[in-house]
Amino acid sequence: MNIGERLASFVAETRPEEISSEARLQARRAVLDTLGVTLAGCAEPGSRIVADWVREQGGAAESSVLGQDFRVSATEAALANGTSGHALDYDDVNMSMRGHPSVPLLPAALALGEKLGSSGRQLVEAFVLGFEVEAKLGRVIGGPHYALGWHATSTFGSLGAAAACARLLELDAERAQAALGIAASLASGLRQNFGTMTKPLHAGWAARNGVLAASLAQRGFTADAQALDGPNGFLRAASGGADVDPAKAVDGLGDPWEIVSPGIGVKLYPCCYATHRALDAALELRETRHLDVSSIAKVRAKVSRGTLMPLIRGRPGSGLQSKFSLEYCLAAALLDGQVVLSTFTDEAVRRPAAQDLLSRVEAVEDEQEVAFPIGGFAEIAVVTGEGEEYAVRVERPKGDPRRPLTWDELAAKFRDCAAAVLEPAGIEEAIAAIDGLEDLPEVAQLAAALAGAAVSS
Repeated sequence: MNIGERLASFVAETRPEEISSEARLQARRAVLDTLGVTLAGCAEPGSRIVADWVREQGGAAESSVLGQDFRVSATEAALANGTSGHALDYDDVNMSMRGHPSVPLLPAALALGEKLGSSGRQLVEAFVLGFEVEAKLGRVIGGPHYALGWHATSTFGSLGAAAACARLLELDAERAQAALGIAASLASGLRQNFGTMTKPLHAGWAARNGVLAASLAQRGFTADAQALDGPNGFLRAASGGADVDPAKAVDGLGDPWEIVSPGIGVKLYPCCYATHRALDAALELRETRHLDVSSIAKVRAKVSRGTLMPLIRGRPGSGLQSKFSLEYCLAAALLDGQVVLSTFTDEAVRRPAAQDLLSRVEAVEDEQEVAFPIGGFAEIAVVTGEGEEYAVRVERPKGDPRRPLTWDELAAKFRDCAAAVLEPAGIEEAIAAIDGLEDLPEVAQLAAALAGAAVSS
């Protein structure tokens, strides 16, 4: 079998009892976190534009647009919800994938599952299998792929979403392979667009790709059998012809499950995950040293090799750009003592105090090779005008799979994110439904609970 055949057989033929209880638990945790940040993101300007566009397309009212009062086709609901889920850059990450695993995957599976009348248990199983596919592909070409400028959330996410949707549609191995082949040609997304509305669109488009690819495959649409690992296939093209080992995509499928190990990193801050170690260090410095910001002459950030690759907006001019600026993130943390949703508004970024302090931040990468991003670190040093220097080093940020949030902490984040859309009773109802997701007869019940009232303009 080639790689496409192996992955397709795995998606189509894995028995429910082969998916471990720990993998199922991690899936429910990811669903809670992802749906929360989706509700928080649906009021963002880019999300509104996409939601308005999909409403205008009309068509079958199959699936809910979260945070809104209308339904559209499953493909367009996946597009809108995926875009909202990534709008704040507050969604989870996975180190194998080198991207955000849940935000292309869940919107696709939820939209299609709502259309099909799928159960919560079926949704969880499809989610775990789709996660496995996108993360295993990341293991094969993640490094060169990302370095070339591809956005792995969108590319691997398209394939993971297609796998999850193939499972929900109960495609056999042959048609599941076609779904992966179709998605391989649809997959795209460029890191150059980080800091713009197009970055979250990547996640929405990947979710849409997944629904579309699996739906076409169900109808007999074909793709080349070697679309993934052929001489002109996805792995070679998307890695720039790098010397890669395609077998990594199928070695150890489900053993361990990628959703369990290396697992999922949950964000405490709504900005690029590459900043989180440094932010933990800066906030610790501010709290323990009781720093007077006016006394800071210089901030030195030394980070592990590879950290600065996505942080391309050193001197940001907007809230979106600032999520990819280590300099701004550190300045805001030291100024405000917190990093929250309001940290990343245009007004917050343009504050004279923030602009002044970020100009005194120097960021450099360590030269030593590490297993980035798993083996990374950040060391933040603050130098005062009197020449005093204080430093803190962080290797595992809070929310890292090795320092996971509790369910109660995840629920608290969900409450904060959902407050603008749902009433308090509705929030608690949604949390309870997600906690008992595998007992839910139809995921449409969950989607309806999350639709809420239309987001005010």
